[in-house]
Amino acid sequence: MIQRNKIIIALSFCFGFGAHGMNLLMRPYDTLLLPEVQWDGCYEYTLWLEGGVRPGQAYNGLGYSVNVLSIWNLNQDALAMLNGFPADSPMTQLRTALDATDDDVRGHLLFDGNMYLDLGAVIGARWHFLPHTWLTAYIPFYKARLKDVSFVDLTQSNTAADLRVKNLLTGDLATLVTSLGDGLMLTGWKRSGPGDLNILVEWLFNFPQERPVLKNVELDGRVGFTLPTGLKADEDKLFAFPFGYDGAVGLVYGGGLKVTMCAWLKAGFDVQLLHLFGNTRNRRIKTAFDQTELLLLAKTPAYKDYGLTQRFNLFIQGYQLVGGLSLLAGYQFLKRGSDYLALNSCDFSTNIANTAPSLDEWIVHEIECVVNYDFRVHMSEDTCIAPQASIFARIPFNGTRSVAFTTVGCMLAVDF
Repeated sequence: MIQRNKIIIALSFCFGFGAHGMNLLMRPYDTLLLPEVQWDGCYEYTLWLEGGVRPGQAYNGLGYSVNVLSIWNLNQDALAMLNGFPADSPMTQLRTALDATDDDVRGHLLFDGNMYLDLGAVIGARWHFLPHTWLTAYIPFYKARLKDVSFVDLTQSNTAADLRVKNLLTGDLATLVTSLGDGLMLTGWKRSGPGDLNILVEWLFNFPQERPVLKNVELDGRVGFTLPTGLKADEDKLFAFPFGYDGAVGLVYGGGLKVTMCAWLKAGFDVQLLHLFGNTRNRRIKTAFDQTELLLLAKTPAYKDYGLTQRFNLFIQGYQLVGGLSLLAGYQFLKRGSDYLALNSCDFSTNIANTAPSLDEWIVHEIECVVNYDFRVHMSEDTCIAPQASIFARIPFNGTRSVAFTTVGCMLAVDF
């Protein structure tokens, strides 16, 4: 029996997401979508699948709905992208040749594009190895794309400076940016790969109540790690977000409370915090205060100190209304605090690099609806397998400096 337990744990670990605000599936995992706990089962394997039903919805720093490529800047400044480099650099030489002032129109461009979550999937496993205690592992996979990328040059043709900017800078901006920006491409992309592996220990305690309305109080807690198995951000592509926390290790801790009323109604809340340990990677940075996020030509090793990630859930659930049918409606609040960069060289200014709006806090608000069916109610007591199935929808409705996907999906779980 001990050998069998070791094998199952190993399989769980093999089966068991970042720089930008996202509501991707199970980040690190979503308690509103987890299957009901089967107390007499030792093992559980779970599969979630979801897909976006429309392009991602983006919100800027004021909470207004905008295009996905405008969450940090209303438009992009091609003149400013040349600032902050050494005097003998190609960027400074081009800026001198342009001999044009930045009037908030000349050299500015409006970017447009659509982002899609084609597939989100999670494989999960639980091992009930001690009374009230579970060891869990979850690993997500994603397939996403950015398409329909375009930009409109706002530069007029009224002066000689306007014409120089058009001829030397914005006329063939994509080629110029790739050349000066160490491979930066102003095009769409398709990416697929794993997210970060989450390994946690969970505790769950029931306190039955002999009262007319209140029937049970359930307390749970968890602690664990996210490990950097996810696809990292691609610094050479527009908004190519990581499928995890961009190579950072995270410490997860949280807990919640549920109450059962009248034997069929549940309600509760859950709080989860994620502390990410800083890491060093090659990152694109600002070299001048007036630069905009999509046209950062400089790429240098930089240490990132991550802000605290917070997640709050509230829910109400009609529990086993007909047979094993349960209906849940929940609200989720996601927030990440501001990040901080420390550059590993003196070539550029750390203070300027930290004025990037992509380092500021981001927020996502969304509603989640889940229909779950527990097939165990139709099985005999000595049946060793207990399957469950769910369909769910996640609907974002507000945010700040973030992109959120409206998705529908399903969940299958088997306990034994």
